[in-house]
Amino acid sequence: TQSTWGSVVSAMKFAAALIALVAAGAVAQDPCAGCSENLSIRYQECARDHGNPCSFVEAGTRKDNSCCQVKEKHNRCLECNTLDCSYQTCSPHMNQKYYSERALPEPALDDKKAMEKAGWGKQ
Repeated sequence: TQSTWGSVVSAMKFAAALIALVAAGAVAQDPCAGCSENLSIRYQECARDHGNPCSFVEAGTRKDNSCCQVKEKHNRCLECNTLDCSYQTCSPHMNQKYYSERALPEPALDDKKAMEKAGWGKQ
């Protein structure tokens, strides 16, 4: 009975360690990780090839399951871009410029020139 009790205890320890590892892995995942230009390219390719890859073709069958996962990740990354990171509340690896890396800067607004063009100040 001593060896049986010992194997039960070691099995319980193993189960507890396994549960702790799984729980730690679930907590450590960051939904804002992996938001790169490669993901945006993959998303565009999937949109080109499948339209909405998450739509169902038949009952329970999606157009393309892997592209659906890419689309869902892309949407999560867009949500991450809306977070306010001014107080260092975001992960340091988070890409704040996801899907806008190549965006052109807005031209500076010249109020005086715009007012003159609109006829302000002319008598």
